[in-house]
Amino acid sequence: MKIILSIFIFIIMIPFNAFSQEHNHAHARNEIGISPGATYSSSHHEWGFGVHAHYFRTLGNHSPWALGGSIEQVSSHGSHWTLSAGGKYELFDKLNIAIMPGITFFNHKHEHNEEHEHTKKVQFSTHFELVYNLIHLEHFHLGPAIDFSWTKHDNHFMLGIHCAYGF
Repeated sequence: MKIILSIFIFIIMIPFNAFSQEHNHAHARNEIGISPGATYSSSHHEWGFGVHAHYFRTLGNHSPWALGGSIEQVSSHGSHWTLSAGGKYELFDKLNIAIMPGITFFNHKHEHNEEHEHTKKVQFSTHFELVYNLIHLEHFHLGPAIDFSWTKHDNHFMLGIHCAYGF
């Protein structure tokens, strides 16, 4: 719990650093990224691993808005795949928030019936992502990410590393 609290405090302090940074890097119109990380399902009280990949395209050369799509895979008791589309907004120079509604495909194991090992269940979902681009190396950027995914029967958080390439 102390580790989670420390990471949370670090992420909360990031916006204060964003005010002091100069806007000294060029923005790419397209971004493709991946965020692997540790997930915690509040529905199942279980830790797991997840990976979130996305593509965004800004709405203009200097626009803080971008539209795109993503795919996410989480492996734990509530194993699932999510396909989503939505938008991203650049709050500060290096701090971005994305909101992406989508469809989640769950894999559930049946314990009572041995004939059917898995049953797929589909639900509407919403994915929220907060990313801070801590390191910029020309087209590549890297930084911490916090994700929250919501569905009717399963919610999870992900603490990960956002790796992206702009072109």
